[in-house]
Amino acid sequence: MATLESSDTGRILAQGRGSGVNKLLQMLVVVAILLSSVALVVALISLTQNGDTTMVTLTKQEGSNVKNDRIWNIRMGNGRSNYIYIDQTSGQLKGFIVDIVNAVCQLANKDCRLVYDISQHCWESEKGQIPRGGIGLMSEWYDACAAWIPAHSRARTFKFSKSFSKPVDFRFAIKTGNPRGFNPTDVTNMKFGFVDGWINDEFCLARQTSIKGSTLPVSQIQHYDTYDDMLNAVLSGEVDACISYGTRDILPGLTELEDPVLDCSMDASGPGLMMRMDNPLLEWWDPALTRLIQTSEYWEICQNVKDKHGHMPGRDPKELCIGY
Repeated sequence: MATLESSDTGRILAQGRGSGVNKLLQMLVVVAILLSSVALVVALISLTQNGDTTMVTLTKQEGSNVKNDRIWNIRMGNGRSNYIYIDQTSGQLKGFIVDIVNAVCQLANKDCRLVYDISQHCWESEKGQIPRGGIGLMSEWYDACAAWIPAHSRARTFKFSKSFSKPVDFRFAIKTGNPRGFNPTDVTNMKFGFVDGWINDEFCLARQTSIKGSTLPVSQIQHYDTYDDMLNAVLSGEVDACISYGTRDILPGLTELEDPVLDCSMDASGPGLMMRMDNPLLEWWDPALTRLIQTSEYWEICQNVKDKHGHMPGRDPKELCIGY
């Protein structure tokens, strides 16, 4: 039968004593932490009651110093006016809405990237068909398309931000001298040109119930890829008229009629951002835009329409800027 030597007994006793000491130390550390936490809570309550400190709520706020960890892609087009254009020297997008988008993103402290794409990838239409969402916005190639106006058809698919400029006036544009005998109160048998995906389309014309013949048959509708293509079709006589976009950006040889002013928007809103229903961009964009319009920076952007972008055709600050 095995027996314990004296040395074995001493070793076991020593281990027991060591284990007890360790447990005691652990208990003391836990007690110390608890006492420190209680002391900190008491101190904070005291300071708050005495009014000696400002409590800070760590919530995600517009204008926060902490950037969201994502990039916000905003699609831009080439409007060929001071509203938006591609600078031929630098190759960069410039214009009023570029300045607006950059300022809003900076104010909200968001990392925004401007993405160029054709307008049909935001909103698409073909003659004889109901307009629909473009593949770029529907497939989330970008978060929003800039400078789009709410329309009844668009509101079925997308949501819109607040406007960052005044509403646009839409008017008939015809060849100077009116060689086709265009009558703005009766467009029966008149052939019209429209830009694929733009708000000034055949559905806008159909809503002008005071104009005779405003609901066009397919035979009187012609769609074009760009605004210039549409204007050139009027100039060449391929179509009788078009609805200009209100930028005063008319080719030589064309005349924009002063009356009537056509109502193409859903609620008389000006251009803003158009995006998918599930996109969270509006959570920070609209508050930041509201703040921007109330600052002197907005007026500087408006002044830059003449100072920086005055070499391009388009509307002046009084026609463009909210509250001007």
